[in-house]
Amino acid sequence: MAPGVRRRTPGLRREELAVLAGVGVTWYTWLEQGRDINPSPEVLSGLARTLRPDEAETAYLFRLAGCATWPAEPAGGEVPPALLRLVRAQAPAPTFLVDTDWDIRGWNAAAEALFSFSQWSPAECNLAWVVFANEVHRARTVDWERHARRTLAELRAAYGERGEGSPAAARLAALIRRLRASFPEADRWLDEHQVTERVGTAKELRHEVVGELRIDQVVLRAPGGFQLVVFSPRDEQSARRMGRLVPGAAPA
Repeated sequence: MAPGVRRRTPGLRREELAVLAGVGVTWYTWLEQGRDINPSPEVLSGLARTLRPDEAETAYLFRLAGCATWPAEPAGGEVPPALLRLVRAQAPAPTFLVDTDWDIRGWNAAAEALFSFSQWSPAECNLAWVVFANEVHRARTVDWERHARRTLAELRAAYGERGEGSPAAARLAALIRRLRASFPEADRWLDEHQVTERVGTAKELRHEVVGELRIDQVVLRAPGGFQLVVFSPRDEQSARRMGRLVPGAAPA
């Protein structure tokens, strides 16, 4: 705000807040009074940008207003070193970090041995893309079609949470278009309009060197919108075999 008269109390006036948020003063007054005016996600986002709440406070604002969606964390930010240390500490369990756009932002040696993430360009090192494009891992995954369909259902649910027209939704929409254009199976299955929450699942892999791996894919949410994905062995035999993915790794 431009400098003005000296203020008796700190903070924004109601009129200033309305201007900065891009809404009318009367409408904003009604919002403060709790009237039934049904604020849109765009208006709530404007208020959040002005008031600068943190992620939890923003989510709370949207819930109080009866809005089902709130802005996703922006992707592309720096990965906290503590999260990268946590990823490495999961060895020998393959573990990687995914951001809000499903881009894979960090992984440990076991995940590299299983997925070869380093061979993908930054534009292609994306979880949804790798599920379809990594032919080696497709061949290793028992009932790959079921898991690929689940991935698309999770991706569609993530898109729906962001609210149509938002920049975050536009980024996932672009990813979905790329999947449709590049993989006929994805194009067909996306038309089924299935949605599911991303909470992890049980998997079986048939690795050509270490043998069968029975795992629980665990998905943990981390600050900054990151998700920690851990391939946890389901039994002792799988744990021993998993330890052989990286020569010299500590026993499971």
